[in-house]
Amino acid sequence: MSKNQKYQDNIEQSCLEFVKRDMKEKDAFGLSNEQYIELKNWLNDSELNSNNRFPDFTFNNGFIEHFAITSSLENKKGAKQKRESSILKNKSETNFLSKLENSEAEKVLISRSYGRKFEEHTYSNIVDSIKKNWIKHIESYDKNITTSKHGIFLIEYIDINIQTAISRKNESVKVFDTYRISVDKYLLDWIYSYKEKINYLIFVNLLSSSIEIIRIDHIPEITEGISDIWYAPTLGMEAHKYVGLKTKNKNL
Repeated sequence: MSKNQKYQDNIEQSCLEFVKRDMKEKDAFGLSNEQYIELKNWLNDSELNSNNRFPDFTFNNGFIEHFAITSSLENKKGAKQKRESSILKNKSETNFLSKLENSEAEKVLISRSYGRKFEEHTYSNIVDSIKKNWIKHIESYDKNITTSKHGIFLIEYIDINIQTAISRKNESVKVFDTYRISVDKYLLDWIYSYKEKINYLIFVNLLSSSIEIIRIDHIPEITEGISDIWYAPTLGMEAHKYVGLKTKNKNL
């Protein structure tokens, strides 16, 4: 198994383990108590498919396919947020180690911080990311699935840069520190057209410990009565801090 495949398997397994460990009935939308228990059993019985082919996990007469989405701007090189974060991390590590190594003092303690502002994350970006990845994995479904009765898409939102505000009649506004797909009537209506192929959508944000479980053929009931929703980007900075001690005293 290649390093990249092992790394990807670990990401997928970690996301699934988080859902199995932390999911609660309050996170489920459109499920009866019996369906919730059935789904939990499927997740617990699932096994990793480590041959780099669709799907990522299988269980008796069913499958789970994991994919990641972003609210950052995406192009052929991937998500801008992830790409720029990697560049900052690599440059800051190189710069810090160079300063530490080039110090001529007998003993020196160096501390450095490196940061950058988040670029703008948008609701439009996250919708585009979900649709693009959804269609890509539906194409894989069409090529590989013939007899499976139970299909689950496990979607992992890898950022924490979109907040959701929900206003309901006679209730105060409730704000979530992540994007909430369970109140996104526009996107759920689009997903509903795939109800014959995919039974459940599990939407996860590990950074905010958020889980939403959607029974897709019950989306009309889930979205009925949804009131005003606002999505707004979270402003902030990404920072890396390093502290290092250099000494020429071999006895230290």
